[in-house]
Amino acid sequence: MNHALIGALFPFTIAAILYVIRRGRASMKMLIIAPLGMIVCGLWAVAPDLPRLFGMQSLYLKLAADPRINICFWHYYIDQVETDSSWYSVWLFLMGMTVILVALRELSQQERA
Repeated sequence: MNHALIGALFPFTIAAILYVIRRGRASMKMLIIAPLGMIVCGLWAVAPDLPRLFGMQSLYLKLAADPRINICFWHYYIDQVETDSSWYSVWLFLMGMTVILVALRELSQQERA
C-alpha cells in the first residue's frame, strides 16, 4: 500500500501547492487532472507487483530482484525497507477525501456566484 501512497503523493502535492498559490481556488482542469494523476502515478508505483496479481509469480520474482524497477517511484528500494502498517491506507484515504472536499467547496462557491 505504501507504493500507491508514494505514487499518488506527487500529483497530490503539486495540486496542493497550486491550490495554495491560487488562494484556495481550484479550476475544473485541476479538479480533473489531479485525481487522474494520483490514480495513474499510484498504478505506476505498484506496476512491478501486478504480475503477482495475475498469477505470474516467476515474472514478479524477477522484477522484485531487479533494481531497475526503481523507475516506478523507488519500488525496489521501498521493497527492501518497507514495513506493513495500516496508516498507509489511512493517508491514501485522507488524500482522496481532501480532493473530494476541495471539489465540493469549489462547487459550492460556483453555485453561490
